[in-house]
Amino acid sequence: MAPPPPPNSSGAQATISSFFKPKPSTSKATPPSAPSTSASSAPSSSSSRIRLADKNDLSQRPAKLPRTVAPPTSAHPPPPPPSNRMDQWRFLPSQPSQPQPASPSTESSPTQDLARGGRRNNDKGTRAAFRSRLLADDRLFAPRNPPSPDESLETSAPSPSDSADPETGHDPSADDDVENRFAGFSATSAAQSSAPASTARTPTSTKPASTRKQKAAAGAAPAARDTATKYTPLEKQILDLKDQHPGILLIIEVGYKLKFYGDDARIASRELNIMCFPEKNLMTAMIPVHRLHIHVKKLIAAGHKVGVVRQVETRALKAASTNANTPFTRKLTALYTASTWIDDLSYNDAASSEALDLGVARPKALMAIVEKLEGGNGPEDRVSCGVVAVEVSTGSIIFDQFSDGHARSELETRLAHLQPAELLLSPKLSRPTEKMLGYLAGDDSVQKIRIERMGELLEYNDAFQRVTRFYNGTGEASSPEAASESALQGPSAFEDAPDSGKLLSLAVSLPHLALVALASMIKHLEEFGLESICRLATNFQSFTNRTTMMLNGNTLANLEIFRNSTDGVREKGSLIWILDRCKTMMGKRLLRKWTARPLTDRSVLTTRIDAVQAIAEGGSAIVRGLPSLLQGLPDLEKGLARMTYGRSTPTELATILLSMNRITQEYALVDDPAELKLGSDLLNNAVADLPRGKAPVQKYLQQISIKEARANNKADLFLDPERCPKLQQAKDNIAIVEHDLREHLKELRKYLKRPSLEYATVAGIEYLVEVRTNDAKKVPADWLRISATKAMVRFHTPTIIALTKKRDQHKETLQAEAEAAYHELVRTICSEHYVELRNVVVALATLDALVSLAAVAALPGYCRPELDDGVADGCRIEIKGMRHPMIEALREEPYVPNDILLGPGEDSTKAILLTGSNMGGKSSVVRALALNVIMTQIGSYIPASSARISMHDSVFTRMGASDDLAKGRSTFMLELLETSTILRAATARSLVILDELGRGTSTTDGLAIAHAVLEHFLALEARAPNLVFVTHYFQLGSSARRGLRNLHMSFIEDDATEAETGHREIRFLYTLRAGMASRSFGVHCARLAGLPAELLDTAQRISERRESEEDERVTRKRRRDAIALVGLWRGDGITAKELETVDRAVQRWTS
Repeated sequence: MAPPPPPNSSGAQATISSFFKPKPSTSKATPPSAPSTSASSAPSSSSSRIRLADKNDLSQRPAKLPRTVAPPTSAHPPPPPPSNRMDQWRFLPSQPSQPQPASPSTESSPTQDLARGGRRNNDKGTRAAFRSRLLADDRLFAPRNPPSPDESLETSAPSPSDSADPETGHDPSADDDVENRFAGFSATSAAQSSAPASTARTPTSTKPASTRKQKAAAGAAPAARDTATKYTPLEKQILDLKDQHPGILLIIEVGYKLKFYGDDARIASRELNIMCFPEKNLMTAMIPVHRLHIHVKKLIAAGHKVGVVRQVETRALKAASTNANTPFTRKLTALYTASTWIDDLSYNDAASSEALDLGVARPKALMAIVEKLEGGNGPEDRVSCGVVAVEVSTGSIIFDQFSDGHARSELETRLAHLQPAELLLSPKLSRPTEKMLGYLAGDDSVQKIRIERMGELLEYNDAFQRVTRFYNGTGEASSPEAASESALQGPSAFEDAPDSGKLLSLAVSLPHLALVALASMIKHLEEFGLESICRLATNFQSFTNRTTMMLNGNTLANLEIFRNSTDGVREKGSLIWILDRCKTMMGKRLLRKWTARPLTDRSVLTTRIDAVQAIAEGGSAIVRGLPSLLQGLPDLEKGLARMTYGRSTPTELATILLSMNRITQEYALVDDPAELKLGSDLLNNAVADLPRGKAPVQKYLQQISIKEARANNKADLFLDPERCPKLQQAKDNIAIVEHDLREHLKELRKYLKRPSLEYATVAGIEYLVEVRTNDAKKVPADWLRISATKAMVRFHTPTIIALTKKRDQHKETLQAEAEAAYHELVRTICSEHYVELRNVVVALATLDALVSLAAVAALPGYCRPELDDGVADGCRIEIKGMRHPMIEALREEPYVPNDILLGPGEDSTKAILLTGSNMGGKSSVVRALALNVIMTQIGSYIPASSARISMHDSVFTRMGASDDLAKGRSTFMLELLETSTILRAATARSLVILDELGRGTSTTDGLAIAHAVLEHFLALEARAPNLVFVTHYFQLGSSARRGLRNLHMSFIEDDATEAETGHREIRFLYTLRAGMASRSFGVHCARLAGLPAELLDTAQRISERRESEEDERVTRKRRRDAIALVGLWRGDGITAKELETVDRAVQRWTS
């Protein structure tokens, strides 16, 4: 193709083809101040020596075509004009079967048409020239983004960039055909390249949808490299990175942009709603650098594993290296999933969650699960499970090993408590486990859980060696026997692990499967650079603890401990919504742990309730000052964890140190906890722990500049220059270069005879020498022109170019040294003072949780419950004026209180059979009972006028009727599975609530199951738990067994309304009364629901007939039982007098 016409001084209007950038020419350009004569005229000698770097310079602009040129000589006529405007601008990647030669005459045909008159006649030639030029120059289709700072500029010596030749492979001597840009994207395009132009112009919209989908699928980068495709160096590097990191969605730094390539670009386009487009041989999508954290959070929330690939070489150091013309070295520098993402301290979890009314965002745990088959088939199979859960944002590590049945209820309970965001599973698990986990992590689940498989399941010995290698820090493995001996000898001088002896002892004591899970967890965390959290013995906790109560998953859901049952998501309406009045995030997290694991140790619980009472009464000035102390504190627990991982910024470090300094200064005079006498040992110890971190906090505050730390300026962070010699040396080198630049400015002032000359900075380019336009011709030829205005031309001299390049190298060295010095500071703080700082954080969290419970205690009508250890054969509950905490808070009407007495004793029984009408308040009462017990053992005041409650070891509930189709369980099967779990786990110190057992099947079968379960618990006698059995089966009340008490929810029937409305109005009193309920009043509930009157009348008649038949049947049965009981039955019948006596007895029993 012929080059574009030369510049012309005439005012003729240029055609659209002139807007393409001309190819670089070997001849010198003419400055705008020199007169322009013709394309062949020699440039001025005084100005031709100046090299131009401004792309917007006039001499580099498209030249204007002359008005008259020679007529076209092509043998082929120009193509017909497009039928519409869209065809005029359509991009056609394929060439016609008979391409027209691009001769100079063909290029000049549009201007000949202009000379002959009329722009209408010029359209054909103009479009032909446009199309020919368009197909040869692919730069038009580059993304319309500002030039990347990574691109090579003419302002200095060539420097490497991703848009320069080494990475893009672009040949400046000849533009590639536009088809090369789409090589490897679609076989259809290759086939169309030889098709006629009319075929290539077939509108896409007329093709079948399946064809369009196939082409879209073919647009992604192929899994295997196409050997026929010529990849650029950058693309080869990207494909190598994808091969090295399979299964990871990579975000790659290219210049000052972050890009996705290939299939990752398509995924990012779908998940982030951003554009995806072809660039050379790969699909591409881009995001701004400053929005990286936002987009990463969206991707990991969608379940992706996201990696960030950074350029590990800087521009200045790359330019000075021996491989300056090769692509930048790029490496995976960060890896994220939903469980390993940690927000910085500037992100307010509480504010973001309150805006959505979703409560506090829980730490997202990563949970490793391994299992071993114990034997059994079908419903009889059992497995042993080992789990380790890590909350990365807080550093908490929870481990456990347990035996589980076919329903995997124990595993489900742990999942309900820990609520993992990600599961690390064995390569193969048993089918029931896989089924249960698949249900919890499925698309229909409330909380999406990401699942990743371990590469291999380690044997115990291999896992033990891996763990001991990790804790030894020397790469040497230990046997279990050797580790036991070293643990008994005490801590060793392991590298960076002052408590490694404790950790090794802990590893020895872990159950086998839990240790295997821990080894897999450590290996997994090493991919993310988070394994350091496992080196702290204080972070390990056992899930099963004898001093805490176990609330299974059903109890957490049925009692609405953390989420309301209306939508299953929001906290409003749950127990934690009532209790959580914390002012800090660490306090909120600790209170959730207290709520999930109520205490069973009476002495520990008494200490906690004493602390709550002391804060509520506010007798001490120290106690009264706690709320203001806690107000506005950042999430120090998360900040300390980020410091441990080496991810904290100087701003976060300053925030943590300043916050802790304020706390330690507030309680600097506190020394001995015994001297405080605040009313509780727990409160005394927590307050006494606050000043413990005073010495290390002040030590490091004196070493850093708070002003520079808040600005995230690591280079000027340290106050003592001798602390980091390499850092200071880099600063000195920069100062020397800047001094040389100032000296050079003095020389420029003399040379240009401008004593007031100063360096200018324009568009971020520094050290510009501004010269008046008239004097620009006089500057030396080796000055590099940067930009110009009408009045000024800006240059860089060779000295400035060399010095600024050297300064940039020193600045990047300074940045690297500052980064290393800062991370060394953070590592030192964590290795030497982590335990002290952690104790301060734990004390603050404890005080915040206690202050929150004290705020609950101040609510009207709440009382402190009395605690006792119960009696030998069980626990006792005696509550007066009991209320439901959530219903009372949500409703404006006053809640009707109730008195309840449950447990062994002369005036009470261990089992209550509760009956009553629909909507009478049965479920509300039993939930209130369970919630009051749980609140008591959390350490909270309860909504009652008075209470005396024994220590329970567990609370079990079986409530509601729902199916679980995803697990293949019907409503009745789900009832039986939950009941079976309760029958096995309940003890004499448990509270069991069964609500309408048997409702999921027929009346006969349901009644039989309910009766059998009730009889089972009553038969346990002294070993029986405290039981509340809620039912509509009134027949169960006739099984008069010792230890069962009948209660019902009272109501009033209004006979006066029957004459007016045709039915009696029912008014529920919501109070407990002794005895059995006679009716359920289901028709009344149907009337309240708005069912048609005709339907209600029919239902009423059927109900009355069935009730009459049932009453007659019960009477006859009782009559026979009574006759047999008194021994009056004889084969030849009974006398009339004897029968009259029996009838009177039956009537008395029935009433």
